[in-house]
Order: sequence, then C-alpha cells, then structure tokens
Amino acid sequence: MAANVRLDGLLCTTDQHVVHVLQPALDMFAIKTHVCEEITSAMNAINHRRLDAVIVDWTHGYNPTRVLRATRNSSWNSKSTILAMVDAGPEMHNALRAGANFLIPKSSDLPGVSRCLRAAYGTILQQRRKVARCPVDIPVIAKFSEIGKVEARIIDISVGGLALQCERAVDLERQVSLSFLLPAMNTLIHVAGNVVNADREGRAGICFSFVPQDELKLLESWLALQLAKLEQAEIPVCQTDARIH
Repeated sequence: MAANVRLDGLLCTTDQHVVHVLQPALDMFAIKTHVCEEITSAMNAINHRRLDAVIVDWTHGYNPTRVLRATRNSSWNSKSTILAMVDAGPEMHNALRAGANFLIPKSSDLPGVSRCLRAAYGTILQQRRKVARCPVDIPVIAKFSEIGKVEARIIDISVGGLALQCERAVDLERQVSLSFLLPAMNTLIHVAGNVVNADREGRAGICFSFVPQDELKLLESWLALQLAKLEQAEIPVCQTDARIH
C-alpha cells in the first residue's frame, strides 16, 4: 500500500478477543483505528472526527444500532463505510437494516477478517476520494463572529470545509473567516464558513459558505494532486490468505 494513504477507523467493542483478531488486519490495510469500549467515547469520536471506517461489534458492543444511527446522522461521517461483526442469524439482518455496509462473521480468523476488509477496502477508498480531505498543518488566525481573532492550525482540508485546532474552544454555528497558504502554493486562499462541529479541546469543523471562484479552483487542483496518491494505493495481500488457496 502507498505509504501516504492514511485511513482512520473506529472500533466499538468490549471484547479484547475481537481487538486481537482485527488489529493485525487493520494494520495491514493501514487503517489507524481507535478502540472505544464505551458509548461516550464512541459518540465523541463520531461527532468530532472524520472517520473512513466504523466497525461495530454487534454482540460485545454497546447499543450498536445507536452507534450506526449516530454515524449516519453525523455531518462528517454520514457516508463513512460501516462494518458490523455479527454472529450468523438475525444479527446479520439487523445490522444491514441499521445501515451496515459490510458484515464480518464473529467466527472469522485473520485470513477471514482480511478477506472481509479487502471486500470493503475499495468502497472505503472511493468514499475517501469523494470526501477528499487532506491532512495538513497550517497556522492561521481565524476570525469568529462575536469572539474575534483566534490563533489556530488547519489540521485537514477538503473542497467543502476544513478542521481547525484552536487555542480555545469555540461554539457551534459561529461564522468564521480565514486566509491561508497551501503547502507549495503561493496564492492566498480566502474562505468563510460556519462551525458545524466543535469540542471543548478547541477542535472545530468548518463548512465553507464562500470561497472566491478562482481560489476554489486552485484548492480543487491542489487537493487533486494530493489525493492522486490514493489512486496508486494497492490493496494488500495477506500472506496467510495466499496459503489457504
């Protein structure tokens, strides 16, 4: 797999055996996964982080339907790929009805999990390209309504918005404007938007409401170059898979 491809995942389970089986396969596909053993941390991640994949243990999780509903209702993660670890029987149908895209049998070993992830991987990459966010580290001065200037860093950016790490917490629905230089670019990009996600640690998700047309084209071109690396990504082959055929 191309070294520059970074995928972010969330695993909701209280079963350490599930973690033990899944983690090597997730590492193989370069899906950096945060394990949540309780509902509060899972909801916080769904509401405040961009996630490429959400994996829910239907048996040893916690209200899996609530997790899937929250993901589908999230402004950032409504299109994230959801995988459900299920036992055979009604769980399979319940997970699919709740919005899961792929199923992983709870009885799966590493080769079985790898096959399931390989089946889902194309969908994960396809959705990642649509979302088209790119990790960056750009210092800015953001101007918030009713607050004024706040020092911040842009930590990822897409054609429709960006994520900020601010020196202080900001409120939802604040209007914000900022200007920045993209890496290796000499043209200043000016954007205005609204805060659609925020937490107490200063992270804020901004949805653009206005970008000058010429500057938007530059942003799109820059993102296309960065995300072209995804087109070169190769689905990894599990060596244990190769031996069982």
